[in-house]
Amino acid sequence: MIGAFALAALVGAPAATMAADYAYVNTNGEVSLVSAVNANAALMTAPNLHIHSGVMLLGSDKSIVGDDVNGI
Repeated sequence: MIGAFALAALVGAPAATMAADYAYVNTNGEVSLVSAVNANAALMTAPNLHIHSGVMLLGSDKSIVGDDVNGI
């Protein structure tokens, strides 16, 4: 019984570690951050996503998060 729980934990663990950070523009025109397993999931879960925003995969440099976007 314990072995089954340990196996389930090992199988489920990689999914959580495969999340990546994506930048998007929120409804206030500010660049925000969302973590998701892929771009589609980021689009679906990004809070207050601006109607004209997409998502951009971020690497280690997250300096754009918090910036304002003009014209929105």
